[in-house]
Amino acid sequence: MPSYKLTYFNGRGRGENARLMFAAAGVPYEDNRIEFKDWPQMKASTPLGSMPILEVDGKQKLVESKAINRYMAREFGFYGKDNMESTRIDIVTEIIDDMWSKLVEANFEKDEAKKEELFTKIFTETAPKKLEFLEQFLGENDGGKSYFVGTSITLADIDFIHVMSYYLHPGKNDNGLDKYPKLKALLQRASANEKIAAWIAERPVTPF
Repeated sequence: MPSYKLTYFNGRGRGENARLMFAAAGVPYEDNRIEFKDWPQMKASTPLGSMPILEVDGKQKLVESKAINRYMAREFGFYGKDNMESTRIDIVTEIIDDMWSKLVEANFEKDEAKKEELFTKIFTETAPKKLEFLEQFLGENDGGKSYFVGTSITLADIDFIHVMSYYLHPGKNDNGLDKYPKLKALLQRASANEKIAAWIAERPVTPF
């Protein structure tokens, strides 16, 4: 089995899907966490001045979070059985990642009034349209009683777990999935996976 080293900030962010896949697959890796204060001095030494970076066998340095996620999903069996399943997984992850980008933008907004405005727009306009689609999309697979694609966890479900940890904003949007019973049940079902649940319980508590 290859050796893996994942380099990313000491937070969930764009590195957490990879960590969740390592956990779900039961594959050991080096979780190299970079503190924000140390990033400026090491930035120039990275391939693109960005993270995450996944090193494979100490040779290949993979960059760009989506490329890393799909590489790992293919390696660990989280990318479907055929091209149609892989494409349906891509559809879900693209929708979810768009939500996540807007949540990150709102979270890092320094003007509190603007931040509140951005979150309100996400919760009342942006997210509902996407979640309605995903609720229907999920229902197309075994009536929504299984996973987004197929009968086992894929990258689509892992990405959903990750982004919902931001979307179900404590004190602001705790009930954000109440109108989408299939999605709410999926989140509970996928998060209850023994290996994923163990990682979520033991991972470092970070602000993002």
